[in-house]
Amino acid sequence: MINPKLKLFLDDTNIRFTIILGSGFHRNSIGGDSILSSWDKLLLKVSPEATLTEQYHLDFEKIIQFKKNKTDESYQSEKKIVKYVQKLITEEQTKVLKDCTLCYPIGIFNPAKVSDVISLNFDEVPELLLRKNNGVRVGNYKNDSSFSTHSKDSYAYLSTRYKPIYFEENKLIRFWHPHGFVKNNKSIVLGLHRYSHMLDTTIRMRNHHVQHQKLEQKNNTWYKSLIENPVLILGAGMSPTEWDMWFALTSRERANGKTLPIFQMRECECKKDVQHEWFQPLFTGLKFDEQWKELEKLFKKII
Repeated sequence: MINPKLKLFLDDTNIRFTIILGSGFHRNSIGGDSILSSWDKLLLKVSPEATLTEQYHLDFEKIIQFKKNKTDESYQSEKKIVKYVQKLITEEQTKVLKDCTLCYPIGIFNPAKVSDVISLNFDEVPELLLRKNNGVRVGNYKNDSSFSTHSKDSYAYLSTRYKPIYFEENKLIRFWHPHGFVKNNKSIVLGLHRYSHMLDTTIRMRNHHVQHQKLEQKNNTWYKSLIENPVLILGAGMSPTEWDMWFALTSRERANGKTLPIFQMRECECKKDVQHEWFQPLFTGLKFDEQWKELEKLFKKII
C-alpha cells in the first residue's frame, strides 16, 4: 500500500522530488553478487583477505594498511587501491550496460516529478541507461554554484558538479555524485580520511547555502536539492556512517521541520531503528522488488 502522504505529493503538479539513490538500485535488478550492488563484494574483490565489519570507511583504512608496501606511504597505497577500484567498477559497469539494459526501473526518473538524483554509488549506470532512450540527452558535467570558486578544496569543486540529463520539452534532471564517480579516481571517497574532508566540505557548503539563500541568488548544489525538496530514499539503508547525508538531512529538519517529508523504501518497521524515527515508509506490505515496480508504475503515469 502506498503511503497516503506520498500520494498527495505525487498528485501535486508543483512539487518535484530529490532522490537519494543507493546500491539497492543495482541489487534489485542484477542481484547481490555484483560489486555494484554490494560494498562487501567490492571490498573483498580489492582484498580477499579482509575482515569486514560493515563500517566500510574503517574497513577500507585496514585494507590500505594491509596492502601498503614497506616503501609506500599510506596515501600512495590508497591512491593505488582507488585506481584499482575505478578499474573494477568501470569493467562491471560496461558488463551491466551490455547485459542488463532492460532490467532497471529507469521509469522512476521522470523529470515531471524528479529534479535531482543524489547517487551514493560511483557508477553512472542510470545516466547511461537513460542515454539509450529516445528524446534523452546526457550533457557534460556542469557547475552552477559559486561555492567551489571560493575554495581550493577539491571536494568543494566535485560536490558542486552535476551531470544534466535533458528530456523532451527542455525538462531536466541533475545527477550528483557527492562520493565520487567512476571516470575520476581522484573523486572517489572510500576511506575515513577522505570522508572526513568531505564532511568538512559539506558543513561549509551548508553555510554557503544559508548565505546565498538570504541573498536570493541561484546556487545549485546537491545540498540545496536536499534542503528544498521532498526526498525519496531508494535502495539506500542510510548507515549512520553516512555523515554528510545525515548532516544535510538533519540540517533540513532544523530549517523546515515536518513541512518537507522524507520517504524511504524499506520492508519492515522497527521502532528501534533510527531510520524509523526520521523517515516515512514509501509503501507498506510490499517486498523491495514490488516497491520498485509500483514506484515506476506511479511515476510513469505522471505526464
